[in-house]
Amino acid sequence: MFFGLGFWNKRLVFEVFLKVEDRWELHALWDREEDAIEDSRRLLLAGKTLSVKVVRLRTLSNGVSSETVVYEQEVQPRKNRPVTISTPQGDVAICATVDDLFAVEARRTISQVMRDYLFRANICTSELLHSYSHMRKLQDAQGLVNAAMHRIAMAQANEAKVAPKQRIQLLDTLLSQAQAKARTMAADRAAYPVFKGEDLAALSDLILSRSSLEHHDYILTSLLTVWLFDFRSLAAKVEALTLLAQANVENGLIRQVDAILSDMLIFADVVQDLFALHPNLGTALMQMGDVVLRRKGAVESVANPTMRTMAALIIQGHMPHCQAALADRLLREINGDRPLDARAPENENALLDRLVKTLTGEDGTILGGERTRQSVEKRRLRQREQLLRAHGLHSVADNLRS
Repeated sequence: MFFGLGFWNKRLVFEVFLKVEDRWELHALWDREEDAIEDSRRLLLAGKTLSVKVVRLRTLSNGVSSETVVYEQEVQPRKNRPVTISTPQGDVAICATVDDLFAVEARRTISQVMRDYLFRANICTSELLHSYSHMRKLQDAQGLVNAAMHRIAMAQANEAKVAPKQRIQLLDTLLSQAQAKARTMAADRAAYPVFKGEDLAALSDLILSRSSLEHHDYILTSLLTVWLFDFRSLAAKVEALTLLAQANVENGLIRQVDAILSDMLIFADVVQDLFALHPNLGTALMQMGDVVLRRKGAVESVANPTMRTMAALIIQGHMPHCQAALADRLLREINGDRPLDARAPENENALLDRLVKTLTGEDGTILGGERTRQSVEKRRLRQREQLLRAHGLHSVADNLRS
């Protein structure tokens, strides 16, 4: 049978659609069908949507195209589960004054403990602490607040060698002071123009003319959180903040944006979206390591436009808080149980070797030090266990941990 030239000069692309409010929206384009299907499954697992489909779009050189649905999946809505409170990991900030609550160490602790609540509310810790409406809404769930304070107080008491009751009382006082501060700012907000994403320097100068240097950062961040109200998702906020950071390098106000943006990076889903266009977790972590270690050429290898801009600012030394937040997420993933390549377990060992090499500096030190070395050894142990069990040597595998 003879086929015309137009048949052979065809282009295939695979479109991933997700359903939003009973309408199909284009999410991504892929060259390979298996990558598109994997991406659509990730959307379902992450709870981004309840329905996905992959459409094969075949376009001939003469412009004629045809569409075929090659994958479609729908899941049932998840039952609403109670908001969970997490235990803080690593160094725990010990606050003595209300101003300590706004420091990066305290915000990181709050983010860890309140991660589930913050993610559901589509806000970060900076937004929570600087917005009276967010704080008032949280106070309505008093049981949640008490549980969070108790969890933090226990960790602080162990660190400071004091009675937990003492820490709970102080935290309750500091939280009341923070809410009063946010309430005052909400009342004074009319004295400042509405920020619309442009000319942050002018807003900063206005704040200094009407207030003082001591209160500048709090007021400016408060006004930025009001601006963030207009964005419906964490991803949209990250994109907007990254562009704002890029526009405010020379005037130094990028440090304010860096602080808020780093709070957004506490969420695994946010970071995953920034590094999503990778065949597996291992290569995504390698790219993240190149950015964190500020390696030459790291920017060019980043596919996501927002992450590419952020990576450039990190490598230039302008965003130390985001750099630290990405490093923390990287070390958490290495310490976790997720395979480096879920679709090809046989690549696990090679990927781990490459990842260790990526995280090792020219002086031989590895990012994260002993914490990373222990995590790598845990992964190697799991690999040996899986290999032994695959050959039926279950008793030998059991003895590896004894």
